[in-house]
Amino acid sequence: MLNAGFNDVSITKMWSRLLVLITTIASLYAASTTTSYLSVADRERLKNVFIFDLNDIPSLHYAVLGYKLLGVPIPETEKVCKAFLNFAGSATSPETLYYATSAWKSIGKCQGTFPTSKVLEVVASTLKQDGTSAADLYYIVNTYKLLGQKLTSHVDLIKSNLQALLKKDDSISNLGYSFHVASHLGNDGVFAFERIEDAVVQADEVDGRYLQFEGGLSITALLVSGAYKLAQTVNKPPPITGDQVVKFANYFLSRRSVQTPKGAYSLLEVMTTVSDNKHHVPVTITLAGPAAVSTAEPKVSVKVCDLLGRPLSTGPFSVTAESASRVSDDVIVLSKKKFEPVSSDPTIYAVNLMEVKPEPGLYKVSVNALPSKTDARLVGNVGVTLLVKVMCSVAIDSIEVGVADADQTTQPKFERILYTSKLSKKLEVDALQKLIVKFTLKDKSTNKLMLVHQAFVRFSNAATNQEIIFIAEPDSAKMYRFDLNLGAKQAEFKHLSGTYSVELIVGDVVISNSFSWKFADVNLKLSVDSSKASESKNNVYQPKPEIQGAHHEISDKDSAQRDFENRVKHIFREPEKRPPVFVSNLFTGLVFVPFLVLVVLWGKLGINISNFPFSLSAVGFHIGLGGIFVLFGFFWLKLNMFQTLKYLFGLGVITFLCGNKLLAKIASNRKHH
Repeated sequence: MLNAGFNDVSITKMWSRLLVLITTIASLYAASTTTSYLSVADRERLKNVFIFDLNDIPSLHYAVLGYKLLGVPIPETEKVCKAFLNFAGSATSPETLYYATSAWKSIGKCQGTFPTSKVLEVVASTLKQDGTSAADLYYIVNTYKLLGQKLTSHVDLIKSNLQALLKKDDSISNLGYSFHVASHLGNDGVFAFERIEDAVVQADEVDGRYLQFEGGLSITALLVSGAYKLAQTVNKPPPITGDQVVKFANYFLSRRSVQTPKGAYSLLEVMTTVSDNKHHVPVTITLAGPAAVSTAEPKVSVKVCDLLGRPLSTGPFSVTAESASRVSDDVIVLSKKKFEPVSSDPTIYAVNLMEVKPEPGLYKVSVNALPSKTDARLVGNVGVTLLVKVMCSVAIDSIEVGVADADQTTQPKFERILYTSKLSKKLEVDALQKLIVKFTLKDKSTNKLMLVHQAFVRFSNAATNQEIIFIAEPDSAKMYRFDLNLGAKQAEFKHLSGTYSVELIVGDVVISNSFSWKFADVNLKLSVDSSKASESKNNVYQPKPEIQGAHHEISDKDSAQRDFENRVKHIFREPEKRPPVFVSNLFTGLVFVPFLVLVVLWGKLGINISNFPFSLSAVGFHIGLGGIFVLFGFFWLKLNMFQTLKYLFGLGVITFLCGNKLLAKIASNRKHH
C-alpha cells in the first residue's frame, strides 16, 4: 500500500515546475528551424513499411520505388519483374500502366520484353478521351516520359485539358497533379507555375512550426514536390519562402512513423526533392548525442546535415553557440563560442559547455551554422535553439535524526549519520512524540548548497507491506527538515505499530546520481494494538456474528429465567396469518358483482343487440376498445409505461380509424331514415 503524504502546496509547486518546462520546450521549437532529420532507424522503419505483394500492383510499385530511394537491393527481382510484365500486358487503366512502367524502369535489369507499343496505345487513346482527370493526365504523361517518348505532338492537348480542369476544379490535389504534368511541358508549363502561390497560401499552419494541406501527407508531398519540379523546369525560383519550406519540412519529418506504402514513398520522394533542389535546402541542426553535459561528459555535440542526414555540399560549416541561457531565469552564461569539427564525422561539431562552470539546470543554446562559402539556398540554419541539460552529482552534506516530545517540552537529541551508513540503534517513537530529520545537499563539483525537485522520506514496514511517503521541505537556508508528529499522523500508518525502515529518496532532472538510502529503523508505538488492527483488517470480508436479540413471548417467570430466555438468537418477524379461504373467495366474487349489475340493467333497458352492425369497422372498433382495456390491465400487472405506450399506439390507430368509419356510417343511416 502506498500512502503519499503530499500536501497541496507541494503538489502545486510540482505542477508549476512541470508547466514551466512544457511551455519552455514548446517555445523553443516554435521558430522556423529544423531540428531533426531522417535517421538510420527511421529509414529502417520505412523500409519495413514496404510490402512486396505480387498481387497488389500499387503496393508493389511503391515498394520498388521506395527501395530505390533508400538504396536497398530489391528482393526476388525476377518474380517482381514478371509480376509487372503481366500487369502491363493486361491492364487498361493509365494508373496501372504507370505503376508497371515506372517500377519496370526503376529496377532496370528486368528480363523479357516490355509491351511498350500496347502501353502507348492505351495511354494515347485515354489522352484523347473527354473528361480525363488530372490524375490520369499525370499517369499518362509520366508513362510517356518513362518510355522515352516526346510529348511535342501532345503538348497543346495536355495544356488545354489541364487548363480546363483547373478552371472547373482547382482543388489542391488537381493543382498538385497539374504541377507535375506541367513540369514535363517545358516553357508551356508556365501557366501552372503561376498557380503555385495560390496553392501555397491554402496550406494550414499548425503551432507555428508546421505547414500542411488538407488531405495529409500524400497531398502535401504531391504539391510541394510538384512545385519544385515545375520551378526547375521553368528555371524560376518557386514562390515559396524559406520559412515556409522549413515548416513543410518539419511537417514531413513529423510523419516519419507513416504506416502505408504510399505514404512512406511520398515522404521519401518529397524529402529527396526538397533536399536536392537548387532553390531551397533546409539545414538540420540537432543534438548529435545526449542532451546532457556534466564534468564527466562536458561537450555538447550537434549534427549539421540535410533532411536525409547527408552532409551538405557547401563544405564545412562555421558553427557557433551564439548564446546559452538558463531556462529558469534567462541568465546568459556563454556567448559566441565556436564549435569544433569532429574528425570522425564531417557533420558533427562539438563545444565544451562546462568550461564556463554553469549551474545545474536546463539551458537554451542558440546555434548558427554558416557555410564556408556563401549559399543562398540554405534555410533554417540560423537561430536554432537546442535544449541542453547541465547535470551535477549531489552529496549529502549532513543528516541528523532525533526524537522529541510533540508538545516541545523537551529538546531533541540529534544523531548524526554518515552517507551510505545506517544508524546503529533503533529509535523508539510513541504517539506523544515526533521524529525529526534534517539534512542538506551539496553540488559535488562546486560544494554549494542546492535544492532538488524531489526529496522524500519513506517509511516501510516489511511485516505489513506498508509504504508511507512524506515530503521534506527546505527552509530559507536550503536545509531540508522533516517533522513527523506521530500522534497527528496515526491514520497515515493505519494505526499499525511496529518497526519501520526510514529511507531518504533524492532525485532531480539535473542530478546524475539520484539515490535512495535507508538510514535508520524506528519502532513506532501507536495508540491501537497492532494485533487487533490486523485481525480487524483480515476479517473485513468474513461473515459477521449473528445479531443477538430478545424473545418477547415470555410468560410470568422469575427474573433469572427471563434473562436466560431473552438471550436467544435473533429471529426475523414471522409473516401474518392469511385469511380463511371462504373470505378470499367471497371478496373475489364481489369483484364480479358490478359486471352482473351491468348485464341486469342492460336487460331492464331492453338493449337491442340484433341492431349491432356486423361490419369490419364496427367489429374493429369494439375489438380495439376492448384491447385497450385489456392493455391497461397488463400495464397494472406487468408492463412498464414505455411498453404500454408502444402497444397503445398500434391499438389506438386501429380503434380511431374503425371508430371514425363506424360513426360516419351511423350518421349516414340516420340521415337517410
